[in-house]
Amino acid sequence: MADYSGCKCPVCHQPFAEGDDVVVCPECGAPYHRACYSKSAGCLFADRHGAGFEWKPAPGECADPRAAQPAERPCPACGAMNPAGGLFCQSCGAPLGAPGPRSVPPRQGSAPQYGPDTAPRTDPFEDAAPAVGPVLRPEDDLGGVKARDWAAFLGPNAGYYLMHFHRMALTGQKLAVSFSAFFFGPFYFFYRKMWVPAALFLTLDVLGAYIPQLVQFLVLAQNPLVAGLDLEVFAVVLNVLRVVNLAMQFIQCFGAVYWYRRIGEKRIARTLQSCDAAGAPAALARAGGVSLTALVISLTAVFGIYLVCTMAALAPVMDQLTAAALAV
Repeated sequence: MADYSGCKCPVCHQPFAEGDDVVVCPECGAPYHRACYSKSAGCLFADRHGAGFEWKPAPGECADPRAAQPAERPCPACGAMNPAGGLFCQSCGAPLGAPGPRSVPPRQGSAPQYGPDTAPRTDPFEDAAPAVGPVLRPEDDLGGVKARDWAAFLGPNAGYYLMHFHRMALTGQKLAVSFSAFFFGPFYFFYRKMWVPAALFLTLDVLGAYIPQLVQFLVLAQNPLVAGLDLEVFAVVLNVLRVVNLAMQFIQCFGAVYWYRRIGEKRIARTLQSCDAAGAPAALARAGGVSLTALVISLTAVFGIYLVCTMAALAPVMDQLTAAALAV
């Protein structure tokens, strides 16, 4: 933990001693005794957050705990020198070790809330930091967007995306693994309000998966609509489409986070231009976050259309079965 010995707690005005349980405000960096922080129900400087305020010790009271950090440190994997506050190596992308353990803010009480609701959740800046190393701060720049604006925009699971966005900003890498995009495909994009990729991948799924499956079902049902279909050619086409669909799943898996970052950057910029600083968090939460409505509508529409098409395809077969039953 950073050495705050000699600094005074803003609540009790007693200097910190070695071994004290100290927590730090994630917004401005002010240190508190844990008991004092809980007693005051949050940071005493909360009314000054968001205006560029940063806590600093009184002159001669104690040294700025961040001033002692070295300017650079080597990557443990490749040896390249990196800024002391970095999380990942700018050369190879490997996680950087920490010069020492870090202090993290408490998760309970008046921890900052992010996203479209006010339900208690973990601090995305703590979740975005590795197990060791410096904490990602709200004012850190992640490719042109402040981390605090990303946190308000992202909503659920913000820590996961902040971690990847920070790595991408440092290394320039674009690939990241998203199992949600791999398994749920276009429905993941609908859930995250990425309308263009959602529509694109849903169209590709319809053409490359749903329609071939429907045709295969018609073949098995011996529907007259596919009476002249060359089954050998169709089998080859079906196998090719399966490979293409699998490739599309991997493309969505590794590209979803980067596309989300690019879409989010543009949407955040537009949102911040249309609102003042006080209303920015709420406006960003509305512009971003997730949409259960879009997810439910897209699922219902796809499976509803698929069900209707299946029933229509089965209608001639059911008519034949009904006629045969009546003849008997």
